[in-house]
Amino acid sequence: MAKTSVADTARPWLALLAKHHFWLLSLVVPLVLLPLLFVAQDRLTTQIESVRREIEGHISALKSVRQIPQHPNNSWANDIDSSTMRVKRETLAEWRKFWDSQQAIRVWPDSLGPDFVKAIETLKPDGKLSPRLLERYQDVVRALARELPTRLGVEDAMRDASDAGQSSQSVPMQPTIRPDMMRPGMGPPEGVPEVSPYMATWSAANQQRIFASFNWDKKPSTAKVLLAQEELWVYNVLCDVVARINKPATGPHNAAISAIDELYVGYPAAEDNPGGVGGGRVIRMTATQMPDGVPPDMMGPGAMGPGGPDAAVGRPPNPRFEGGQMTVPGMAPPGGEGGAAVPVDPDEMLRNWVYVDFTGKPLDAAQLAAAVDCQMIHLMPFVLRVVIDQRQIDGLLVLLATAKVPIDVRQVRINAPTSGQGDPTAGWEDNASVTSGAERLYDVTLELRGTIGLATPPNEGTVGLEPGQGDPVAPTEAAEKPVPAPKAALFHRPTRRRIAS
Repeated sequence: MAKTSVADTARPWLALLAKHHFWLLSLVVPLVLLPLLFVAQDRLTTQIESVRREIEGHISALKSVRQIPQHPNNSWANDIDSSTMRVKRETLAEWRKFWDSQQAIRVWPDSLGPDFVKAIETLKPDGKLSPRLLERYQDVVRALARELPTRLGVEDAMRDASDAGQSSQSVPMQPTIRPDMMRPGMGPPEGVPEVSPYMATWSAANQQRIFASFNWDKKPSTAKVLLAQEELWVYNVLCDVVARINKPATGPHNAAISAIDELYVGYPAAEDNPGGVGGGRVIRMTATQMPDGVPPDMMGPGAMGPGGPDAAVGRPPNPRFEGGQMTVPGMAPPGGEGGAAVPVDPDEMLRNWVYVDFTGKPLDAAQLAAAVDCQMIHLMPFVLRVVIDQRQIDGLLVLLATAKVPIDVRQVRINAPTSGQGDPTAGWEDNASVTSGAERLYDVTLELRGTIGLATPPNEGTVGLEPGQGDPVAPTEAAEKPVPAPKAALFHRPTRRRIAS
């Protein structure tokens, strides 16, 4: 009987498998992989669900910690409180340093008496001076205002408008003869005055308007005294700058500044339209737009707008400058509705538009009290328009930038001399060639506007401290002890090898 080999029997099947292996595998592979895929997907879903539940558990734990009234992490809370207290104290220390840096200009005149100075230095924020001291300041403040022309080196034209024989208009100076215009042994021509003892001229109308703001017929309040003296300090700073740049001059012919057309600080210098952001920066007024009998200089800067006198309606009243007669949109008339009087705090009105914010926008009393930026520093606006030798403009700006107080010049306007046709500033002063006694070929009219930063009295409560918490405190030993740093030798120590003998 013949024997049949297994290999011979399987050989046809192997040949069939080799021929049709692709189709056979396409049937077998899904049958194997699909169960494995379902098992893997189920396992992955289980893992995802487990991780999701774990994450949700952590979130719930965090939420529960936030809901605990007394946080158990006392160390973290103490560190936060300590850091906050340190920042508050550092802020108060910088505030005090800024306040002390302006001590040189905050000098109360000796003419007020030592008892007045002592009362001012110990005055609390809401304190009041005695009536006797208020009346004394009323008597002295006129003389303090009249010191400004002396500081500038100009003729004093600060007069009471009611004084007999005094005019509110500036008187043109007659031509003068300088020594360099005369030959040896030659005297001045008959009828021609000698050289003027003053370095420059200052608009008489400007001086009188400033004087009027310090010429009071009634006893002032404490707030009025403080605000007026602050303005005098600022006027002193600006006058000293002008006097300093004119110091090398030997006369009005070679003074850097030959004429001061306009000098104002505070309320008169505040602009309805700061920097011309609303348009209408250049205004041409006709005589019909001027109120009868009021010279342009007496209107004050910013008081006239594109709409003529009616444009000043938006300027809030300030009793020292406008008598409180102006109205503000939305404000009830002086008689109120039905004739009832509307109570107005005069001390609050005195703060209207005396200061501006950091954009130059004037602030009324309510805005000033609510402004966070104005708690540590008050920005008082100023305007200075002079006739200056254009070669000295840079020097004037440098002196302003290096003054005793921060002076920020925001507007610099240089205007060529005009004949006065349709120019609202023309006619406020005499021509520079007349006031100086000779032609000044390099003169231009320069107008500067900006702010002067004045420190406010440091207050612990403003920075969130209780009374006494702002006193310097020596840091604890633990806070002072720094974390020991690894020595450099540990990183750079050479490796030594032992050599076996």
